[in-house]
Parts: sequence; structure tokens; C-alpha cells
Amino acid sequence: MTSGSPYAWFQILGGDGFYCAVDPTNSNVVFAEYQNMSSGQGPFRSTNGGSSFATPSGFVSSDRYNWNAPFTMDPSNHNVLLAGSNRVYRSVDNGVSYTVISEDLTTNHQVGNLAYSTISTLAIAPSNSSYYYVGTDDGQVWRSKVGGGIGNWQNVTAGLPLRWVTRVTPDRIDPEVVYVTLSGYNQDDFGAHVFRSTNAGDTWTAIDGNLPDSPANDLLTDPLESSRLFLATDVGVFTTSDLGVNWSPLGTALPAVPVVDLSLDAGSRTLVAATHGRSQWKFALWPVGVAVGEPSATARLALSGPTPNPSRSDVRFILDVSRPGHANATIYDAMGRRVATLLDGSVAAERRALAWNGRDDAGRLARAGAYYLRVALDHDVSLVRRIVRID
Repeated sequence: MTSGSPYAWFQILGGDGFYCAVDPTNSNVVFAEYQNMSSGQGPFRSTNGGSSFATPSGFVSSDRYNWNAPFTMDPSNHNVLLAGSNRVYRSVDNGVSYTVISEDLTTNHQVGNLAYSTISTLAIAPSNSSYYYVGTDDGQVWRSKVGGGIGNWQNVTAGLPLRWVTRVTPDRIDPEVVYVTLSGYNQDDFGAHVFRSTNAGDTWTAIDGNLPDSPANDLLTDPLESSRLFLATDVGVFTTSDLGVNWSPLGTALPAVPVVDLSLDAGSRTLVAATHGRSQWKFALWPVGVAVGEPSATARLALSGPTPNPSRSDVRFILDVSRPGHANATIYDAMGRRVATLLDGSVAAERRALAWNGRDDAGRLARAGAYYLRVALDHDVSLVRRIVRID
């Protein structure tokens, strides 16, 4: 861990360190593991910033665990965590105990002397905590729209190559939109495999565009621009502003080593790339993804600036839609967390007013600070406006 300085890292857990997480509501609560999900014991939990760890209950050590076994925290509920063996485990008490919520989601094909047919990635949709997605090292992708449970998973592998699933990434806005990255190294396939679905995996579209032949390891969506993606590969980080039609390298000076993980601090717009062997590197995204200008003539969507801005009370917008479609208008805070949904449904070709009363979906008054209204039409056109709330 580090408090921020690149020269102040200190070790909190032994073994080959893999997944880790910090509770966003209490930075003293830390989760970490070593290889094979801490030898089948589960993600260790600390309540003192990593000085000591406790072992959770509920894990079956005889399950098959990936060398880099995944676990994740629900972006909307810090008490809910998922962890993967060949099955999915869930905690609803902030990682103290876990229960099994799936059958074996792999092909159960054992080869060699290492654990195989294991879950390699899992995710919870930020916009709908009932949507779970899972990928495995033997090429399977699964989903549940009801928060898991035995018999409540659907296999959505059809249309994808049978390769190691490196990451499943749900869209931040629409739980039905999901991305999958894959690696074919273990089959001498070095192509860049990146896919997108707009129906929770019922069908898939390749979005590898002009990417070089190199395995894809992780993908992030931009919370401020729906068509912008960031991709970690074995030859660096790439970005696209048109959902994968055209990709380009992001930034300069990144070492020529595999990038295995990406994270984005939405408040500072800082992208962090974790490499294999050359530490972590950061990149300032501003002004990338701050599409606050007027749209082109082909966008078929226009959004006025907020009035008044800054504001202590209601903020109003005018939305112009020149063709029918499905529109979503959502308020986010500076950390990229959803605050309030103003519109989510079918719209006609029309001009309509939008208003935000300064409260979240639960009716609580939002604190002073910067917020963003993002309006999207049919998943492929989006605009963002910045709002400043004052006391």
C-alpha cells in the first residue's frame, strides 16, 4: 500500500499478491489475497489498514481456484463482494462470510498439474446491482440478472472465441451493455479479442478495429463519454472514441511491457495502468472525454447548458432529440458514481425540458461540489454537461 507517494509503498500481505480492494466507506477496511484465493481460504479482510488480517468463512478449499483468483466489491454497496473459484461466492456482510451462489460455471476440463477450468474474472454492473457477469479461463461467459443463485445463470458464450476470458466489464450506465476481452496465448493465438454486447451477452460484436495483434487484458469505459473506451494489452494502452472502430495508442513513455490492469479515478480524471514488471503508470485524461461542446449534425442530439449554474436549487436543461430512440439522462458525482436518473426510456423526436432538484434517487440532498449530467441516445451518442452545486 501507499498513501500516495511513489516511494512510500509498504507490504501488507505475503505470497504472490493479486487482487486487492479498499472499502470506499472506511479506508481501514482492506481486502487482499495471495495465489489461488489465498490457497482456497478466500479474500483476507483487515480492519486496521492492513496491519493484520482475518480469514472469512464459507469457502470450500477443494474448489478450483485460479492462480490469480478474482474478487470484486459491488460499486453500489460496500457490504456485497463476489469471489470466484469454479463457482461464485457472495458476501453480504462486508467480506466476513461468504456463501455459494452458482453451480460450476466452467467446462470442468482438467489439464496439466495446475488449476484449470476456473473463474478468471467477474463483475457487478454499476448501474444495476442485480446484474452479475462472469468469465472463465476455459472460454465461458455467464450472466445473472437476478443477483445470482443456483440455476439463475445463463451461459452467453455463443459468438465468442473459446479463449481465456481476461475481463468482463459492464457499462457504467446500462447493465445490458457489457464488454469482454480475451487472450489466446495458451492456444498460440495472439490476436486482440475485444467484444461488445448491448443485450447482456445474447449477441456479441467484435470491436477490435485496427488494434495490433496482442492479447487484451482489461477494458474501462469512460464515465463522461459513452463511446470512449480504454484498453490494456500486452503492448500498451489503447483508446477509442468510436466504440472500437478506430483505436490509437494512449500517451507516450509507457514501457513496452504487458499492461494487465487499468483503473480510473473519475474525480481527477487520472488513468492508472498496472504493468507486469514495470510498476504502475498514470496518465491525465483531461481534456480527453470532456465532450461539452455542441454535437455534430449527425449526432441527432443536443443539450443546453445548465441553468442556473452554479446553483443552490433546481437546475434546468433543454434536450433536443431529432429522431425517436431510447434516451438516458443521469447525474453523476465527481467520482463517477450515479446520483440520480432524470430520464430512462423511449423518447420521440422532440424538444423537452429536464430538471434536477439537487437530490439523489433516494431523496437525499446532494452536497456542494461538481456534478455531471450525461445524456445518451441508443448507446451510441452521448453528451455531458458540468453542474456546480453551492451551499
